[in-house]
Amino acid sequence: MLLSFHSILLYTHIVLGVLAMALFWIPMLTRKGGRHHRRFGQIYVWTMHTVAWSGLIMSIMVLIDPAYYKASFVARSNDPAATIATIRSMWTLLLLLSILTIAGVVNGTMVLKHKQPRELRRVSYLIWPAALFAVSIATLFFGLSSIRTPFGPNWLHLIFATLGLVSSVQMAQYVFQRQRNDKRWLIEHLGAMTGTGIAVYTAFFAFGARHLFANFGNWQLLGWVLPGVIGGIAIYYWTRKYQSHLQLD
Repeated sequence: MLLSFHSILLYTHIVLGVLAMALFWIPMLTRKGGRHHRRFGQIYVWTMHTVAWSGLIMSIMVLIDPAYYKASFVARSNDPAATIATIRSMWTLLLLLSILTIAGVVNGTMVLKHKQPRELRRVSYLIWPAALFAVSIATLFFGLSSIRTPFGPNWLHLIFATLGLVSSVQMAQYVFQRQRNDKRWLIEHLGAMTGTGIAVYTAFFAFGARHLFANFGNWQLLGWVLPGVIGGIAIYYWTRKYQSHLQLD
């Protein structure tokens, strides 16, 4: 029963994840505030919520009982305890990516709805930077506990844990900033939604397409890092573009 539920979540996660990758570009490339931007942006938000929540639930299920949900990996292992520890480490990272995505979608939509930062001082918003901070700390622990080589997989934990910590702090700073700005929400919205695109493309290249790049050795790490680099450039571009039009305090 639980395995079937996990499988349903997995296939839903994959199918809608691919759909989200395509939908992402429509609101990004269409006129901001226009009909297509709003319509496809809303569809993208619904899709990403489903993708992220399915990932979060699967991660929690595997973390609770890795030997059950990943029985085939454990059965083939010469060291089941080490394999279970590795599974927990990887799925903590997946949990972080899921929460990072949900936090990004919540941030991007709520700053659009509540344009004054003080209006976001509510549990439905603050729970996400708090959860992101907590899981980032756990992921950072896994990264620091067993670094093997400069290019080992645990560096991914350090990179995304740092990203999660920075994102959680930035969300809190936006809400509790002393200086108010009626237009800052626009940059915050664009940055948050671009961040969700980074997450979905990272997940695709790092997990969905990992078999396509299995023979590329350490170059596979580009699948994790490259979306973030490109997305970071895009966020910088949007920020510079709209700051020139906004009356920032």
